[in-house]
Amino acid sequence: MMAKRLLPAAVRQLSGRPLQRRAGSSSTPHAPDIFDKITFIGTGKMSQAMLAPLIERNLQSPPSITAYDVSDAALARVEELFPGVRTAASIPEAIADASLIVYGVKPQNVAKVHGEIRRAKAERSGSVRDDAILLSVVAGKPIRDFVEGSSVTRVARSMPNTPAQIGAGVTVWSCTQNVDANDRKRINQVLDSFGKTVFVDDESFIDMSTSISGSGPAYVFLLMEAMVDAGVHMGFSRETATTLVHHTLLGSTKFAMETGEQ
Repeated sequence: MMAKRLLPAAVRQLSGRPLQRRAGSSSTPHAPDIFDKITFIGTGKMSQAMLAPLIERNLQSPPSITAYDVSDAALARVEELFPGVRTAASIPEAIADASLIVYGVKPQNVAKVHGEIRRAKAERSGSVRDDAILLSVVAGKPIRDFVEGSSVTRVARSMPNTPAQIGAGVTVWSCTQNVDANDRKRINQVLDSFGKTVFVDDESFIDMSTSISGSGPAYVFLLMEAMVDAGVHMGFSRETATTLVHHTLLGSTKFAMETGEQ
């Protein structure tokens, strides 16, 4: 589709494979980690979109991050892109002593992760912390599914959108009442690393946001497609028409944000 061709270069790159960048060391002194240990279950696009800024902005040190994926190739890729990040051979190993556990799997795989965490809690084999927090970036799964399925009672649910993959997303999120103000602030820091965050007390607003911020980028891409095609029809080259459209939409958005005019 034409809309796919109009995606910014970084997003197109992520569509086929992860960004070709390594989260190298920084000369800036490392601030205290946001969480003692963050575990990522699943290392797909959104997990990598979170990993990169957390490390590059010195928000979380690589050794305090553990990743698990069913694919050995995916874990090797994480080790290549994010030197120092630990990888685990199983979910119980990955979640041991983790203070934040990020669900970055596909919706159809959530139940399997629930089962592994639940068994680890029951058998104490994974040393699941009593104060552990689950953070979901899985679309369409309500908070109650995570509480009931995993037996972890402190849960945050988030809905990032596609531009989060290049650090320009907007994420609507909510959490259980037993996540206190300090932990909410820390979760917000994690989500803020790849864009703007909006916290809502009522989880139903996450579902409502799907039609605006969640699906919104697709509508914008369709608008881009129509505008570029119109430009080509008028006689512009596709490259020139694309440049005109991209910068028209980018400039208009910045203008609206800075002036309040729409």
